[in-house]
Amino acid sequence: MTRRALARAARSGPSWRRKAGPVAVLAATALAVTACGGGGGSQSSAAAGGTTFTYAISGLPTSLDPADHQGDPSRNIGFELGGTLFRWGTEDLDQQGCTTLASVDHLKGDLAESWERSADGKTVTVKLREATSAAGNKLTSEDVKWTFDRLIDLKVGTPNTLMQDVADYAADPIRVIDDRTFEIHMDNPSAMDLAILTWYQFRILDSTEVKKHVTADDPWGKNFVSKNASTFGPWTHAESDFVSGDRLTLSKNPNYTAERGDVEKLVFIGVSDAASRAQLLSTGNASYAAGLAYEQYAQLRDNPAIDVQTCVSADRIPLVLNAADPVLGKDEVRKAISLAIDRKSIVDAVYRGFNQPAEASVSTAYGVEMPEAAKYRYDVEEAKRLLEQAGVSNLSMTLHISPARPGPEAEQIAILLQNQLSKVGIDVKIQTLASATEINTVFHDGNFQALLYLEPPAVADPYYSLFLYNSSKSKLNTFGYVNSEYDDVVAKVGTTSPGDERDALVKRAGELLAEHPGFIYLVDRQFVHAVRTGLTNYQHAPNGEMFVHTLKQG
Repeated sequence: MTRRALARAARSGPSWRRKAGPVAVLAATALAVTACGGGGGSQSSAAAGGTTFTYAISGLPTSLDPADHQGDPSRNIGFELGGTLFRWGTEDLDQQGCTTLASVDHLKGDLAESWERSADGKTVTVKLREATSAAGNKLTSEDVKWTFDRLIDLKVGTPNTLMQDVADYAADPIRVIDDRTFEIHMDNPSAMDLAILTWYQFRILDSTEVKKHVTADDPWGKNFVSKNASTFGPWTHAESDFVSGDRLTLSKNPNYTAERGDVEKLVFIGVSDAASRAQLLSTGNASYAAGLAYEQYAQLRDNPAIDVQTCVSADRIPLVLNAADPVLGKDEVRKAISLAIDRKSIVDAVYRGFNQPAEASVSTAYGVEMPEAAKYRYDVEEAKRLLEQAGVSNLSMTLHISPARPGPEAEQIAILLQNQLSKVGIDVKIQTLASATEINTVFHDGNFQALLYLEPPAVADPYYSLFLYNSSKSKLNTFGYVNSEYDDVVAKVGTTSPGDERDALVKRAGELLAEHPGFIYLVDRQFVHAVRTGLTNYQHAPNGEMFVHTLKQG
């Protein structure tokens, strides 16, 4: 199946959470009512009137600094703050990107007005559009240079991984030409080198304002930026509008001249309990509730005041088998385990009509019709034959899971896997880790036999997904998978522009990943958004964020 409408689903449990008892939940509810001007009826009219949009998330980060990534709350707020050089041009796609995933050839400028690549591809000359921060400072190339230098010097994880591993930026990538012109230098060009700059941590900071607050002990102004957005995007706020870990109120940047919609105020409230977030939405005390359980999404579908949007996503839930294990490292064993998994029954049992079973080793969201050799099958007898061929019987393995990643459904999936694999003689013992920190530590240390995880690509592109975990060149390949032919094919995907040649390489990579399994994918997740009716012009970017500043009434 080619590109299809999957679903606009909030990412699995955030990497950072805070607990909130009844008092905290009631306080958040009161805040939502106050921010929206009253009870249920008034919130509905407030959303439709384009005045205030209240965004209920699991919790707020303790810092607004793009150098401090604290899981989904950071990315939810970061993408809304905007002000990156490039964005996804979803307005040109069917249903504005809901049914078709935006790709690297759909990039448009955000702060970048125009750009030109050199003949050898290693230099991109960018001209900035005229933009002014809420503090009244004009955007300049020095802001860009300072922002990149800051990310590099502070060794910020995802941006540096994107620049060094996904793309191949020079060590000092930004060269200023004049106030509105600069160059991006790469050691080698790639299809991804501009697409990575859509990631929220690359938002350009108002260096003129931040530098007023630097000290010898804080040369990058982290204390100031942690409390101040310092952006050239559509929103601004006073320092008092941010209550660390609790709430953030954003108002329109009066100096923002790019196109925007009708929402004048965006209020983020932190409510750790998903049922409480769903209740705020259903009663009209929130405009949007992120990260709900699928049962709650299913119930909200019956509420005529709620629009439950489902759109295409490249997010996937994989089973990770440690290739360093003397038994699980065998291709025959890994293929047998994949064959023994009934992916459709897992999705049918767990997701209440949302999400899709993984059909192939490469996500169908990318629109590449995968060959049969790359597709998953359910064949218990073939699985038994492969295990016998590998000389394996009475295999026992421990499966690590966490409700934080991939999400609260992890236990249900694990129990179903336990039952299915028992039919081929594999005994699965389930070990639950409560927090995202624990599951991520186990994964990054490679200290597991089997693990249920989540693959949410920061940049939705076949190369990024193929490289991210399964390439032996990736820092995130902690499970020991090595396939030199796969590495070579994936590297070519990264340097080939979208088209038939690139699609052929993606298909070959998919065949190799199925024949010599790395990650064994189980579920293709959807992006799911539950939002009050009355607003239109949603831009369905491949990162799954809302972009409230584009919303229009009616």
